[in-house]
This record gives sequence, structure tokens and C-alpha cells, in this order.
Amino acid sequence: MGSMDLFAQTRILTGTAKDSNGDAIIGASILVKGTTIGTYTDVNGGFSLAVTPDAKILVVRYLGMKTQEIALGASNSLDIKMEEDVLGLDEVVVTAVGVSKEKKSLGYSVQDVGGDALTQAGQSNALTALSGKVAGLSIIQSSGSPGGSVDIKIRGATSLSGGNSPLIIVDGVPLDNSENFSGNPDDLSNNYLSSVNNSNRGVDINPDDIESITVLKGPAATALYGISAASGALIITTKKGDWLNSKKVGGGVNVTYSTNLTFDKVNKLPELQDQYVKGSGGAIRSYESGSSGSWGAAGDTISWDPTQKTQFNKNGELIGNITGDTISGLIPFKPFDNMNTFFKTGQTWENNLALSGGSDISAFRFSFSSLKQDGIVPLANFKRYTTKMSGQTKLSDKLSASGSATYSNSGGRRIQQGSNLSGLMLDLLRTPISFDNSNGVGEGVYDDPASYILDDGQQRNYRGGSYNPAFYDNPYWTINQCPFNDKVNRVYGFGQVDYLPASWLNLTYRLGTDNYSEYKKQFFAINSAAFHGGQIFVSQFNYFHVNSDVIATATKKFSDNLDGSLTVGQNMYSQRTKSIYSQGDDLVFSDFQNLSVAGSVLTRESASRYRTSAVYGAGSLSYKSMLYLNITGRNEMTSTLPKDKNSFFYPSVSLAYVFTESLGLSSNKWFPYGKIRASWASVGKDAPPYALESYYDQATFTDGWTPGVAFPIEGVVGYSNYYILGNPLLKPEKVNSLEFGADLRFINNRIGIDFTYYSSKSLNQILATPVPGSSGYQYMYQNTGELSNKGMEIMLTTTPIKTKNFKWTLDLNWSKNTSLVVSLGDTSIKTLFLGGFEGSAVYAVVGEQYGSLYGGRWLRDANGNKVIDDDPNSGNFGYPIVDNQVGVVGNINPDWIGGVNTGFTWKDMLTISATVDIRHGGDMWNGTRGALTFFGRTPGTISALETPSASNNYLRYDTAHVFEGVKGHVDADGNLVLGDGTNDTKVALDQSWFQGNGGGFGSQFEDFIEKSSYMKLRELALTYSFSKKCLKGTPVAGLDISFIGRNLWLNTKYTGIDPETSLTGSGNSQGMDYFNMPNTKSFGFSLKLTL
Repeated sequence: MGSMDLFAQTRILTGTAKDSNGDAIIGASILVKGTTIGTYTDVNGGFSLAVTPDAKILVVRYLGMKTQEIALGASNSLDIKMEEDVLGLDEVVVTAVGVSKEKKSLGYSVQDVGGDALTQAGQSNALTALSGKVAGLSIIQSSGSPGGSVDIKIRGATSLSGGNSPLIIVDGVPLDNSENFSGNPDDLSNNYLSSVNNSNRGVDINPDDIESITVLKGPAATALYGISAASGALIITTKKGDWLNSKKVGGGVNVTYSTNLTFDKVNKLPELQDQYVKGSGGAIRSYESGSSGSWGAAGDTISWDPTQKTQFNKNGELIGNITGDTISGLIPFKPFDNMNTFFKTGQTWENNLALSGGSDISAFRFSFSSLKQDGIVPLANFKRYTTKMSGQTKLSDKLSASGSATYSNSGGRRIQQGSNLSGLMLDLLRTPISFDNSNGVGEGVYDDPASYILDDGQQRNYRGGSYNPAFYDNPYWTINQCPFNDKVNRVYGFGQVDYLPASWLNLTYRLGTDNYSEYKKQFFAINSAAFHGGQIFVSQFNYFHVNSDVIATATKKFSDNLDGSLTVGQNMYSQRTKSIYSQGDDLVFSDFQNLSVAGSVLTRESASRYRTSAVYGAGSLSYKSMLYLNITGRNEMTSTLPKDKNSFFYPSVSLAYVFTESLGLSSNKWFPYGKIRASWASVGKDAPPYALESYYDQATFTDGWTPGVAFPIEGVVGYSNYYILGNPLLKPEKVNSLEFGADLRFINNRIGIDFTYYSSKSLNQILATPVPGSSGYQYMYQNTGELSNKGMEIMLTTTPIKTKNFKWTLDLNWSKNTSLVVSLGDTSIKTLFLGGFEGSAVYAVVGEQYGSLYGGRWLRDANGNKVIDDDPNSGNFGYPIVDNQVGVVGNINPDWIGGVNTGFTWKDMLTISATVDIRHGGDMWNGTRGALTFFGRTPGTISALETPSASNNYLRYDTAHVFEGVKGHVDADGNLVLGDGTNDTKVALDQSWFQGNGGGFGSQFEDFIEKSSYMKLRELALTYSFSKKCLKGTPVAGLDISFIGRNLWLNTKYTGIDPETSLTGSGNSQGMDYFNMPNTKSFGFSLKLTL
């Protein structure tokens, strides 16, 4: 009866909302001030709202318009005219723990990206779609593989060895974005360098469901989120249903359908030499020899026998004259282009359907999305299906409830990469021009066994197939006989109740969860290069967490000039994971991909639990809407630290001053808005689970290339110490941060400049530091090390042209970050391994920027000149000397990153938008070029002085090369002795040089460090929107047709594939290129239909 009496006392307000031109505003928010009672305007700008007698003021909001407060009188009819907010002073952003605040009140930098900007170019991964759009945000797309991983960092690194990826929050609930690597858990380091390109779990988010993403950059912005947000946060707000007028045609339901179809091609491949065939020393080596290099004869000296069906026999042996003598009937040799004929045009097709609507007391949104992606590598694919349901309802004028649930099913078929005998690029690029990997079956045919299987069932490849114990898989064998399949089922969502006991007090309870199961299966058929007897592994990873928040927010107007608010809350977070890994070796046969056909089976099982509990508070004061003070504090308890050290407090304070208000400039056309801001914060970070204790692990001994030896053996179980010694005295890491900034706008907001400077120190870093082998361990967790992080960000927003029918916007962002390793604790410890290979890896090095490329290098004098061996009795005479001490040869971090975003709009019908992404400076190890140099496949292994031809007897090498540097040698005591002057000794750059120190498997890798700068046309979209006049009389409310493109243009001096790629996926050891999968460029069309 109570609720019926309540509604019986209401009155119905109706009206319209229009802009200054008299056009209807669709989707404007109409809300009774101090309550949750509200609605949205419909497609005609109209609304109808039931209000109670105590309703006094309506608040009307719309993006880009000034917020209006309308006093209610006796009339039930309202005509609302909204004015453009050229300064954007009423812009509201979502901050920590889901609290919405006016952007002008914030004392720290945040940046918003709208959902339309994420989907305008048909990007299927919401995280990748942020590239080039946010200052200080680094996005690295690891490859063009379907569903490939994405590395995300905000303002560089804040942890030396821990995770540096930001926390992802979806509608107030944390969402896991882990990249769970594949392979034997006893050989984790090798799993990073080989296997396949896995997905981050952020790939499960449908971009079309996103309303906006707010990027919280510094510790002051994320302090209320606690230890999980020490590296920043991405706050994702999803689309909700509309509080629509129930009289709207269609029963208050909007229907939106969109489809994107794009075609994907390789955007860049390394250049290879196409003049010399398989062999060594200028002579062709037979198939049976197992020879791996392309150091054979020149192609011009070889002929084919046209009487044969193909240009080589089933064993891959050359047919025809290999001496160059003229024989009747023979035809000239033509090299095989294995690389370019292998890749195909991929295809990505995405469909989205959404239904939304409701009445003035409830609303809903339902969406379904399907993504099907076929890669540029044959048989590679990724699929994702998502279903999302969200709803909100007003149970009374004081109580409301909301929630959402999303189900995602994703997975596909992935291809081997990296340092892997079955790696696709490894064999594809090493194959000599005299061997056809496809066996002549024809371009576009990828699954014909004749390409990769001989008549006797052995594998066919250029190194002698399965007969040779040291060979690489034929690329067609890899894609057909070494399938990797994964499937992920995921459910995440939240439920929330809001209660307003008074107009000044809001109580919220929110419960969220994220739960997924990830299944992976890798199969290597018998006669595979990596596992001659065949191998199969199956892994199952289950993840679950629950997150609970109780929040109370009170607001108070102390006087006409002073307002305040106070938020207090309590958070509980509980996470558990479980994984089971089973590996079967020595298969009985390959036709049945099941563990039951394995001769031996290895099984590993692990589980992890983790929990935190926290209380937090935030207070704010506003004076005359020009001076804002915000103070926060959070006290956290974690299960991963000792009981007497597991509770820690971290505060933040920020100040914002809109000085143009106090100077009376708010109505000034030339300088209407200026704000300065400052913040300080101290945040914490806990230890990895189980870092306090030492434990045992089932014993396994492997070299990373072979199955190795694993217990149990013949029924005997064996265990060994885990290689890291626990430390029960650990305490939390701490990050102290300062930030200063200014937001200035000119000429009625036609020009805006936002500047930020920040500085932070990460202390008490939890590192696994080396310990003496006599301890029985290799490392021990300790609080040690310090990381300094400084940087600047500049955002420039402009509207160069703005007329009634035409508008041009141009926005630029630029940022520079320097993360310096100050200390690793013990003065004897100068380096910390982050990832890579022995002799060529990424390290944290004291006194250097975080992310140093570290390994073998040339010996140099005090001035940095290479030292060239001047000892005539040395076998290295005339060649550079390798330093006997490894060291820093580069750094993976760019000097700066930037983005250019521009848009042209004509009559709200034709829109052109583009994003240019820039990464300037930084180094990358081109290990691919190093290895290919060893195998004689790079152009650099051919003389640059003279083109080999019959006139010079096909001379391949530069026989009179003079290395630039100074003369010198190392004496018997290991001391450098400099000679007299500049080097002038002539030497030959021949096969022995390139397969020694001049190649990628020599003692130095300095020569293969290259600049990784690039500029990309990241996105391009040309959209035509049909006018309302064209659609009048039809049920169609909106129709957009677009041409879309991604990565259409790449400008880089890097000689390998796209330098944006990453061997190790998402992680701290970027900048490694060792037969990485190439990236893609895409173009296609999209259509969006609204009913």
C-alpha cells in the first residue's frame, strides 16, 4: 500500500529539450535533484517524468551542454533550451571507487575516452583502441595474431620486478587482465620466449558495450583503490539502458545493430637476400646433409630440368645443372618466395546487437556480440561471443538497484612463434630460396600433406626432415601438425543497491565477481622438430574473485561559498586460482590428439588464495567553485605479508585552483578558464602470494628444448627446493608521488593546453635477489631496491575551424617518462634479470633507465671507439674485439610518445577521423636479423660494394672491408693495449665472420640493436550519416556507413617486422624481436543501424 500511495501522489511532468538551433537533444538526463528519480529524452527530445510533491528542482545534463537546474512551479509542461558548454566546465568523470566528480575539481590528471572513439575504426580490442589517444599511456600490440596480447603501461614502471600494468575496473568491479602463459610450469622462462602469443583477458570485453574509459594516471588518482592500482587504473563505464518515455514507439525500446568487416594483411616483413641458395662455402649442400645455411652457389649458376614434374624431388634435392654449364633443355633458376606466398589476407568480422529501453522507474540493456577473426597465418583464428544484460530500477524515491552480468566465450587456434624449433617465422625466414616449402601445391593451398609429409611419413623440410635430428619444422607442418587451441568461458558482473535516507546522504552496497575457466591444448605430432616422439599438453586454469564495497557519501553546503563532501567505505577482496597441467610425451601415434596415446605423462597441480581487506575515506571542500581540496586515506590488510606487517596506511592530498574565477575572467573570450593543480600521494604494494614461506616442488630437469627428466620416475616420487627462498620478514613496497599541472583554455575553448609534471619514488621493492648456492636456493625475496620515475605530459586540444556546417578538431598529446634504477639494495648487486636469453636480455641496471638491453658488446676505448685487433698473430686480426664484460647496449624505453587525433565534420552527415600514433626513440634487439645473418639470409651478408655477377665470378663477400675504430689488443694479462691511430687493416666479411662474432650467435649482440621509433596511421574512418530528412517516414532512427582502416601506414627505420611487436607478450621485458609474429594493417567497412 505504501508504494501505491506514493505513486498516487505524483504528478506527471512533460516537456522537450532542444539546443540553440531548435534541434531536439536525444538522451539528455532529466533528474530530480537529490534523488534517483529521472529519465532521458527520446528521439524527439521529449520526456515524461512522474515526480512527488517534494520535488523542487530538475537537473538537466547532456554532454557538451551546460548543466541546468530548473525550479519547478505549478506548470507540468517544460520547454528546456540548452546552451553549448564551450569550456566543458560541467564535465563529470568517474574517479576511484566509482565516485563521480566534476573534472574541474580534481587536483590530478585524468583523461576520458568515449566509447565512440574506441569503436570508430572497428577495433575489436578495447585496450588496443586507446593507442595514441591518451598522454602518458603506452600501448604495445604484441603481434597481428588473432587475439594477441597487449602490453599497457601508464607513466612507465613503478615496480622493478612486479606487475606494471594498470588495474582495470568495469562498473566499479576489478577485472582480471592477466596473460596466462602456456607450457610446462617448471620451465616458465622458456614459455615466455617460445610457445604461442596468448591473450590478455581484457580481450573478453566487448568494445561496443563501453560508454567511456577514464584513465587514472597517478597514485593520487588511484589511492582509494589500494595496492592493486599502484600502476594506475582504467575505469570502464559500460552502456546502460535508457529511462525512456514508455509512450515511445516500440514500447520504449531502442534497437542498435552494427557490423564491421575488415581485411587484414601483413604490414611489414624483413628484407631477405634472394641470390644465394642452400649450402656452405659457395657450394650446394644436399638435402640429406642437414645443412641449414644459405651460403651456397649463386642462383644465376643453377638451372632446372623442365622434364621433371617439379623443380626438385620429394626429398627437396635440387634438380638440374649446379655447375653453370650449358645443357640443352635446362631453364634458368628462379628463386622461391616462401615468405610472401605463405601469408594470406585475413578477415575480421564483428557483429553487435543491442536492445535498450525502459520506463520512468526502470531501464535495461541487452547486448550480443560475435567476433570471428581469421589471421594472416593460415589456419590461425580467434572467436569471441559476448552476452551482456544490465538493468536498473527505482524501488522508491529513496531506494534503487542496479546490476549487470556478462558472459564471454572466446578462444581459437594459435601458431607457434619465437625461439622454438616449431616456430613459424623461425623456419619460414631461414628457408633458402632453393627450397619450396609448399612442394608446388600452389599458392592458397595450406592443408595439403604433400607440402610437409614425405611418402614414407617423415616430415619434409629444407634441413632433411625427420631424418636429421637438428631440423626446423616446415611452416606447413607447424600450422597443420602442431595445433594449439584454447577456450575461455567467463562470467563477470555486479549487483548494487543505493539508498538515499536524506537528500545529503547516499549509501551504496556493491558486490562484484569475475570468474573464468581457461582451457589450453597443445599438440606436436610425431616427427615434430621440438619433440621427435610427439608431445601433447593440456592445461586448465580457473580464476575466481569476489569484490565487495560498502560506501557512504555525505554532502554539505556550509554556506553560499563553501561546499563539502565526505566518503567512507569498506572493501573486501578475495581471489583464488587453480591450475592443472598434464604433459604427455612419446606418442604411440599422431592421429588421436589425446593424452591416452602418450608413453609417459607428467602432471602438475597448483592452487593459490589471496585476500585483502580495507577501510578508506575521502573528504573534499569547494570554495566558491574555484578552490578545491581533496584528501584521501586507505588502510589495507593483505594475506601475503607477515601478520605484524600486513596492515598499512597510505594517504593522498590534492588541490585545484581555478584562478580565472577569482580574477573575474570566466566570461573573457580570450582566456576564459585557467586551473592549476597539485597532488601528493603515498601508496603501497604487497608481496606475491606465498613469498613468506619456502616450499618444495616436484623435481624436473630440462634444458627448455627437450622434455628433460621429470619425477616420478618408475614410480619414484622426487621433490626439490623451489628455487626462491621465502622471507617471513617482508614488508609492503611504497610509492611516494608528487604531481603538478595546469589546465588552460583560450578563445572560448577553441584552444586548450593541459600540462603535467610528476615525480615518484618506489621504495622497499620486493625482489628475488641472488643467494649463495650453498643455501640450496638461487634467490631470496627481500625488500630492497629503489626506482625513480619522472615525466611530463602535454595535451593540446584545438578547434581550428568551426562554422554552422563545418568543424575541424585537432588534438595532440605528448609525454616523456624516465624510470631510473637507483638501487637494487646490496651494493654488490648491479643487475636484475627481467627477461630474454643468456647473453641478450632485458635487465634493470643500477644507474640506468629501467629496461636496459644487456649482454655481449664490443670492446671500446675511453672515447667510445671500437677497438680493432692489431695483433697480426691473432686469428681475429683486423676485426673488432669482443669485450669480456657484458654491459648495457641499449634501452627499450622510448624518448617520448605522442598522438595526433583529428576530425572533420560537415553538416553532421560526413565525418572523417584519424589517429596517428608516434613512438620516438628507444631500442630493440633484432635477434631475428642476428640469426638470419648467421644463416646467410640477410642482404648484409652480400657485398655492398659490388653486385655479384658473372663478371666478378659471383663474388659474394666484401674482401677489403676496413672496420671503423682504433687499433689495439688485449695482452696476456687481460689488459687493453691501444695501438697507433685509426684502424686501416683490410679483412674479408665472409661466411666465417658472419657465423662468428659478426652474426647473431656470436659473443656480442650490440650490432643487432636498432632504434624502434615509428609513426603509424593508427586509425582512419570516413563515415556518412544519413540525415533525419532522408530517414523520415521509416522506422530507422539512424544509419551510418563507414570506410575504416587501422595501421594503414607505418614509417620506421627498423629493418625487421613492425617494431611494435613483442616476443614476451605483455610484461616487463619488451624490446625483444626473435622471430616474432608480424603485425597487420586492416581496411574494410562498417554499418550502424538504429531503430
